[in-house]
Amino acid sequence: MVDRGRPTIRRPCDTRPGTAQNKRILMFDLPGVKTGSDLETLFKAVGFVVVQWGFAEQSLDLTVATIFHRFTGDPLLKRRPQQLRAKTTFLRECLEQFAELAPFKSEGDALLTRFSDTAKTRNDLVHAAIADLLAQGGTFTFSKIDVNQTDGHTVRSVALADSDWRAFRRELLRLGKDGQSFAKRVFDGLKAT
Repeated sequence: MVDRGRPTIRRPCDTRPGTAQNKRILMFDLPGVKTGSDLETLFKAVGFVVVQWGFAEQSLDLTVATIFHRFTGDPLLKRRPQQLRAKTTFLRECLEQFAELAPFKSEGDALLTRFSDTAKTRNDLVHAAIADLLAQGGTFTFSKIDVNQTDGHTVRSVALADSDWRAFRRELLRLGKDGQSFAKRVFDGLKAT
């Protein structure tokens, strides 16, 4: 429910619309996390990465869905890709194979490269464990266990530095905007053919 653009929640004791009790602003308290602390900053940053990445990657899902709808029955469309690497591989193949997608090839290839490059940092932050709850010199440190089929498990450090955050955040925002724009243009372009 939205009230004047602000999220609200209904309290279990009174669910009638318009009552004073259901006008409370939605808050997700984090027990033990102090406002303005390093830990709150970390949670905000990683939460932003998760939410913005979902928005950005959805543009690839929309593009894949558009292609499946338009080219139903083509041998290239054997399986619907679910993971990022499979989506980027599939979309590159489609941009190469389908003449109707030729106008989007250059932009699509560049966008898919940006997704692959940015995914490395995103995956490190989302799949690593925090090593220190306090930022040291403006940097949060994570421990990441990588699995290699031949070498077994290796542990490495991953850093989220304040000095790198602005560029990473900006690229996540741009991927969302550019990805959604690309998906819409592909949809509109294929609709016209």
